[in-house]
Amino acid sequence: MPRAPRAPGRPPADAALPELAEILQRGLEAFAELGYEAVSVRQLNERLGMGHTFIHDRYRTKDAFWRAVMDAAVAQVNEEVMAALAHERPTDDLARLIAGVRAFHQVSARHPHLGRVVDYEAGRDSPRLAYLHTLMSPLNDAAHPAFEQLVRQGVLRDIPFYLFHFAVTKPLAMYSQAPLARLFGRPDDAADHELLSTVVLNGLLTQPAE
Repeated sequence: MPRAPRAPGRPPADAALPELAEILQRGLEAFAELGYEAVSVRQLNERLGMGHTFIHDRYRTKDAFWRAVMDAAVAQVNEEVMAALAHERPTDDLARLIAGVRAFHQVSARHPHLGRVVDYEAGRDSPRLAYLHTLMSPLNDAAHPAFEQLVRQGVLRDIPFYLFHFAVTKPLAMYSQAPLARLFGRPDDAADHELLSTVVLNGLLTQPAE
């Protein structure tokens, strides 16, 4: 069920504070919808349903709050993808690659706001982009050795790793650009992440993915 709209202004003194995960999720949605530069601290506090000094009292600055939001959002993706990798044999690079791509697309489909923030930040050099790149490093570091091994084996097309990265991640615009996807006829409840993964993998592998 969608959350009821939150009234602006300070919440009642006896109102229960949202859980931290809920606060960070509301922050993620605000940054995704409005952009870092455009959204003010006042707007963020209203989106969080908190008093007008909440971000200053808890995080001190908008940048620190943004980093906390990104820490939580990227950690969730990393955790689910790493869990998928852990279910495969460490020596089976192909199975791990396929499992990782499928898990990444699945979690990204459920959390499209992170993709919108990444799209926003990726087009401009900034300390925030550098911070996001650092947060992405665990998944890249996990994928890179398997990528190189599969290229040597002729299982994966001989392409630069950066091309592999964008081939896997950019199709997720279908989720982060939901209004455009809707205009092209994608239903809001479409369960198409497995099909997306198959299309991407079959473009990368020299033999079709099962």
